Amino acid sequence: MSLAIAPQVVFEVVGGEAVLLNLESGTYYQLTDVGSRIWQLLEQGETSEDGLRERLLGEYDVSGDQLQADLEALLGDLLAAGLLTRSDARPS
Repeated sequence: MSLAIAPQVVFEVVGGEAVLLNLESGTYYQLTDVGSRIWQLLEQGETSEDGLRERLLGEYDVSGDQLQADLEALLGDLLAAGLLTRSDARPS
């Protein structure tokens, strides 16, 4: 499955934190530290959950199980808020 930033979302990184705005709902969101890094990777074209996991395991001192649980939780929240979309298409 492929992840993408939803077209109705604008964002800015301020002081290392990502501030997101869903233009459809008018709701602001803030991501700190690792959440901001995940957002940056998504913006740079990392579209798979496995790809995100591998990159983050190389950058942070965390167990694979803990990272997987945290990543699934954050991606679930971002999808539920309409900030990300998910498709069955494989990234090219």
